[in-house]
Amino acid sequence: MTAWPPPGWKTYTEVHHGPNTISGTVLVWPKVEGVPGIPAREMQAYLPPSLAASMAAGEPTGRRYPVLYFMDGQNLFDAKTSYIGVEWGADEALEELAKEGMEAIAVAVWNHGDDRMDEYNPWKSTLDWRDRPQPMGGKGDAYLDWLVSTVKPIVDRSFPTRAERAATGIIGSSMGGLISLYALFAQRAVFGLIGSMSPSVRWSDFRIITLIEDAPLPPARIHVDVGWREWKGMTRDTRKVRDALLARGFVLDEDLHYVEERHGRHNEGAWARRLPDALRFLLADLREPR
Repeated sequence: MTAWPPPGWKTYTEVHHGPNTISGTVLVWPKVEGVPGIPAREMQAYLPPSLAASMAAGEPTGRRYPVLYFMDGQNLFDAKTSYIGVEWGADEALEELAKEGMEAIAVAVWNHGDDRMDEYNPWKSTLDWRDRPQPMGGKGDAYLDWLVSTVKPIVDRSFPTRAERAATGIIGSSMGGLISLYALFAQRAVFGLIGSMSPSVRWSDFRIITLIEDAPLPPARIHVDVGWREWKGMTRDTRKVRDALLARGFVLDEDLHYVEERHGRHNEGAWARRLPDALRFLLADLREPR
């Protein structure tokens, strides 16, 4: 018999009281230990139906599950915790995909407020904000090291996860999309599934594009998207990511999924609309035989 919930985890309603928009089973680790420069924060884990049922009953399924690590985790499952009151609906999307034989654990790693722009940017930059240049960035490597060495071991010891990189993903939007692309290089032994939604690729003079063009590029399944109603030049910037990946040998609809949404803006609602197809592509090779 196994404990339910697993040690260190709490049920969602134990931590977040009152009405919520959660679907399926979501557990909460209230405070993941931080490291120097990377503060502690909450994370949540969505468990697919077969895993949630077996763990609650104390009976192992005999299966292991892919794991997807999401940036800006407070926006993922619950409109109540989202900073604008709109969620990605990742729990609803994964509940539907489970009916198609694609089950995965989704780990929502919360951002740390004002530290977000530093943690999701690997390179030190200057942000012009109200005519006041502000230094930012430079903590991307430390953040990914923390994700891999602190967050991932908690998940791996708590749930029956698949360890191979082809079953381990990282997904984010905007700056979270940038750090997700960067993880393909900085943590190449860990992440083989990359979801980069509306990525902010201009930082440090498009350095992520240069990295894609010149650095050793491991095999992966990559989803990249953008909306036509985001800021000026955003579609052009994102096409540079697509074109750089194609030039390195990625093939559309085989190992690269690229989407432009005609009416998409730079917000949670747009990413929620595009998420189901992104997940369907990333998990396509991991479908459980039916």
